[in-house]
Amino acid sequence: MKIEPTLTDDAILNEIGQRLAQRRLDHGLTQASLAEQTGVSKRTVERLEDGESVQLVNLIRVLRGLDLAHGVENLIPAPTVRPLDVVEHQGHRRKRVKPTKTEAKSSRPWSWGDEK
Repeated sequence: MKIEPTLTDDAILNEIGQRLAQRRLDHGLTQASLAEQTGVSKRTVERLEDGESVQLVNLIRVLRGLDLAHGVENLIPAPTVRPLDVVEHQGHRRKRVKPTKTEAKSSRPWSWGDEK
């Protein structure tokens, strides 16, 4: 299955899990041996392959163990600097964004939520 933006989060997690499981099998590794090699628990490998949520650091460790860490660069490419941004911001990178007028008007004042 191709991972597309229209898929649900669960569908994407399941597809990633299936791909990781196949890659592990292609490397001739058991879940236990992959877990030991990468410093994560066997249960973490099981969760990943079942399409469940795991800590990001554990995903990165497993990707390294399966020789897939290079793919992270494609996941979130390095930001590029547009020449206009350099001129407008005097060479400084943007650190925050001001809300638009519409967003500012529509936002309600913050509250605890227990007021009546």
